[in-house]
Amino acid sequence: MVIQINARLDEEYTNKIAYIQQQTNQGVTDVIKSAIDLYYQQLQQNSLDPLLALTESGFVGCAEADPNLSVNYKSVLKDALKAKYGNR
Repeated sequence: MVIQINARLDEEYTNKIAYIQQQTNQGVTDVIKSAIDLYYQQLQQNSLDPLLALTESGFVGCAEADPNLSVNYKSVLKDALKAKYGNR
């Protein structure tokens, strides 16, 4: 399916399209296609479940630490700093 677009743009948007064309050597159709692709990708990323996005990124579970770190993080940090810098 092919859609023909007829749009009325004010001077600001006309200037923006002209600038993009100068920078990319693309025609208006390609500029609009690129803009649609970028907007589509942003919407797709925003619609992902945050937990799913984290688990798919490989960030969750990428490090090892004491399982009780959220409870005793202050003493762990204190011990690490003492080992690195000694008593000050």
